Amino acid sequence: MDKTPFTVYDFFAYLSSGAVLVITADYTWGLGLLTRKEVNTVLGVVLIILAYVSGQMVAHFSSFLLEQNVVARLLKRPSTLLLGGKPGWAASRWIFPNYHRPLPELTQRRVREQASARGCSAEGEGLFLHAYSIVTGNDRLQARLDDFRNQYGFARNMALAFLLSAVTVTVARWYGQPVRLRWAVLGTMAGATLFYRYLKFFRQFSYELFLRYAELPHPDTKTESPEA
Repeated sequence: MDKTPFTVYDFFAYLSSGAVLVITADYTWGLGLLTRKEVNTVLGVVLIILAYVSGQMVAHFSSFLLEQNVVARLLKRPSTLLLGGKPGWAASRWIFPNYHRPLPELTQRRVREQASARGCSAEGEGLFLHAYSIVTGNDRLQARLDDFRNQYGFARNMALAFLLSAVTVTVARWYGQPVRLRWAVLGTMAGATLFYRYLKFFRQFSYELFLRYAELPHPDTKTESPEA
């Protein structure tokens, strides 16, 4: 085979977040798998598979819990906020001020003029999807957007993994396991920090898209009048 089965995103977004859960399980259950001086090939392969599968599960639930509920319902998506939309939870603009910062008014107007010239009257996510389908014909821009998407996906998955780790350690301590709560505190801090990073890159993804869309040449909508 001339290609590896894993992409860079697989490693950072899936294996990394899955590894957090595998390490947490090993620590809270006292299995001692990861403290062995030697790890044989079979165990190593099993641990990698467990981490990858766990990471896939984390990605699914982080998308559902953080993106589709916390962000989409409480904070609102960047595609809405960048064009002057209001958050679903008023206090969120004070907790996440940069995430709620809209595009300059001139840029917002140019985005809407561009959409109007192309016959699109949608707002929010509908406008985002319309703009995405047009702008991503450029391979260079597509690669740049993919970078932002990979970064926000990694940060989102890791945020949930660390928060789950913190909860697991806390519950294990509650039931008398010899674990240290400092790991739960550190997990909570890491999860909160990575959630902010997720919001940063999630916003930047839409920000970059709308900037490029606003500067596209308007389509020629003129038609010749029929001859008399």
